[in-house]
Amino acid sequence: MESPPRARTDDDDAPPTDWLGELPPELHLRILEGVDDFSDCAALSLASPRLGLLALRSGLARFKDPLFAVAMRLLLIERLIAGYHFPWLARVSPARCLSSEVTGAGVSRAEYWRLRRGEKNGANLRRRLLQSGQVQHYEGERGAERMVRLVLPSNVVHYEGEQDAERVVRREFADGTVQHFEGEQGAERVVRREFADGTVQHFEGERGAERVVRMERANGAVQHFEGEQGAERTVRMETASGIVQYYEGERGAERVVRMEFPAATCSTTRESEMGSGWCASTPPRV
Repeated sequence: MESPPRARTDDDDAPPTDWLGELPPELHLRILEGVDDFSDCAALSLASPRLGLLALRSGLARFKDPLFAVAMRLLLIERLIAGYHFPWLARVSPARCLSSEVTGAGVSRAEYWRLRRGEKNGANLRRRLLQSGQVQHYEGERGAERMVRLVLPSNVVHYEGEQDAERVVRREFADGTVQHFEGEQGAERVVRREFADGTVQHFEGERGAERVVRMERANGAVQHFEGEQGAERTVRMETASGIVQYYEGERGAERVVRMEFPAATCSTTRESEMGSGWCASTPPRV
């Protein structure tokens, strides 16, 4: 097998440099946008981890696709089996290399991916717990790495904040549901939940006691609630056409007690406290 070419060197004593390192950043992105094969994306990321990270942080679709992770994994295994993977990385991308190792035992046994400079370990990039399958992704310099994403079997959790103060800001589920959080680490509370059908729920209250106060539907209707968590009851419904319904009663047994219509839609009216332009109707009792 022909050995991979060596990177250019500036002089006899200087270490080899990244082939693409002297190009301007905007040209880097143009190059990355043109790579449309997952295997090529993986190979480029291994050859220049700096560019691979740039692609990920820039949100390029190919580099965020799960198939990219599969291609990366297969390429790493191929190089490790061949016995020359890491020396090859050291030649084509000497400034920053990618390494992996498995440490720990039992539930703590984990695979770590790190950036390396020569023989010295650099920043942690990823930690995968082998028993549970959880994957933690990190950003930041060595010693200050912060977790930015936690991949679980059923959902993905996103974090913000410095090391040891990371707080949950978003949780994405496989069915398309997305939860948004506010609050410091350990006190994150749900403030909004978005569903795949366009429905959005808004919450108030401290962590563990969040209650629904408003629900916006895809058809434009807005439903308002009162009551503690688990006992929220509908008190008002506003439709996209301008009709407002008022409710009384406990959760699950709410009944309409008053309806307000825009004046243009009224067929029967009576005096309303809402003023001119509105009419009110109280539904008959059955």
